[in-house]
Amino acid sequence: MTKKKTATAYSFAESFEMLNKLQQMAIDDSNLSLALKAEELKCKIAALQADKENNLTNENLTGILVDFINEEQSNSKNSKNICTAHKAKEEV
Repeated sequence: MTKKKTATAYSFAESFEMLNKLQQMAIDDSNLSLALKAEELKCKIAALQADKENNLTNENLTGILVDFINEEQSNSKNSKNICTAHKAKEEV
């Protein structure tokens, strides 16, 4: 019976450190394409980490906007007046 390998999750710092090592190995071997790929991956995980820290993903922002609009509609007696962009157009 063979044992299943379990996937281990890397922390941001571990992933970034490993990519730094791999990038340096690629540079030492004069392998520009692999060095650039490591840099690309470092940028991607840094962006993911920043999104995670800020917790401002598109889904969260959309949810905030939907909640705001729903709240404004429920507080308004005349929901047609919520968006005033068309009203400003008529006045011009």
